[in-house]
Amino acid sequence: MKTGKVLHGAARLAFDSVDGVNTIVEQMYRNISATPLPFGRAPEGPAPGIAGLVHRVIRGVNGGVRSTTDVALSPLTNYLDGHFPPGPHRAAVIAALNGICGDHLHRSGNPLATPMTLRVMLGPDAAPSDAPGAALFETCHRSVEIYPSAAALSDSEFTAGGHILLLAHGLCMNELEWTAKQHNHGHMLAKEYGYSPVFVRYNSGKHISQNGRELAQHLEGLVERWPVPVQSVTALGFSMGGLVLRSAMHSALEHAQRWPQLLDKVVYIGTPHHGSALERGGYWLQRAMAFSPYTAPLAALGRIRSDGITDLRHGNIVDADWQLYDEHQDNADHRVPLMLPPGIDHYAIAGTLSRSSAGYLQRSDGLVHPDSALGRHPLGAKTLGFAADRQRVFCQLDHLSMLSDARVADQLKEWLSLN
Repeated sequence: MKTGKVLHGAARLAFDSVDGVNTIVEQMYRNISATPLPFGRAPEGPAPGIAGLVHRVIRGVNGGVRSTTDVALSPLTNYLDGHFPPGPHRAAVIAALNGICGDHLHRSGNPLATPMTLRVMLGPDAAPSDAPGAALFETCHRSVEIYPSAAALSDSEFTAGGHILLLAHGLCMNELEWTAKQHNHGHMLAKEYGYSPVFVRYNSGKHISQNGRELAQHLEGLVERWPVPVQSVTALGFSMGGLVLRSAMHSALEHAQRWPQLLDKVVYIGTPHHGSALERGGYWLQRAMAFSPYTAPLAALGRIRSDGITDLRHGNIVDADWQLYDEHQDNADHRVPLMLPPGIDHYAIAGTLSRSSAGYLQRSDGLVHPDSALGRHPLGAKTLGFAADRQRVFCQLDHLSMLSDARVADQLKEWLSLN
């Protein structure tokens, strides 16, 4: 993302934050001045008297400065883009920000919102040797868009094969973060079997069903545009990325798209098919704050969690799972039971911090429990039913380490062999 665009987006987000903090402070003053009981319903409306006037003035000033800043930054855009090129550190920060509040960035039209693109990794960028972070930059492959823009097709380093390997990253991540400890599962499989890796970049703060629908449309366009006949599409989803893939398959089948006919295998790595206990804990923390009028305004901080994060509470993948409910007020699992699409080989990999397989049911990988990663559920209708020989649990393995673990890599080579 270009520097001028980043600066514009960061400025807008800063002004949004000032508005949010101002509202919280005003509500706290209003509630405390009303001297309510420790527990019960909080007062409503603006703060009374001079305090209310002060907060209205702050809103007005913040809005005026916001408009002035937008105008002032516009002439600097070309200069900033030319003198401060983007790098992997910036991309990682923007990806994390999208995971946390990407729904707000998208709804508010903030330039920091990440649009969905399909990308390929080519040779390392040629960064100037004296550029900040040049050593790290040179180790990173160039991420070039191939859909909707077809920039990669004109790149001399791009060669298309008939077997597409689609890789979808997790929450708060981007496609560059598939590379961990100098290992990339996609590059490994490309070298081993001749796959053509295509990486999804998406705003992980949006609802999973929204990203899934958009991914389905992008894949339909990519298959039509691919320079050689597509023989197969194989997919690899890490964490939230696995849910986005499931959502995309469901949307594609609903709309009779062509690409699912080419899809032969899908591997889910650490995917919370039935949600993550960490997000459920975040929900209860937010609800606990709302029990007292003195802390109720702080509950707004809990609502900052993006739509994508709240989807991870139970593993929502279609609109009906969330559309009729306020996920900040309703903790029930409203998911429509949705099985894995037939005619495709589905595989699941789970991690556990336990030292032996005998204890893996009691411990997660730090974020996702093995039961969730393997699609197990007390209600039979929601159990995904991975075949016994198509699921693996690896001990002493945390969530992020799955991206570089040799055991995971070997398992992928075994399952995804083209021989």
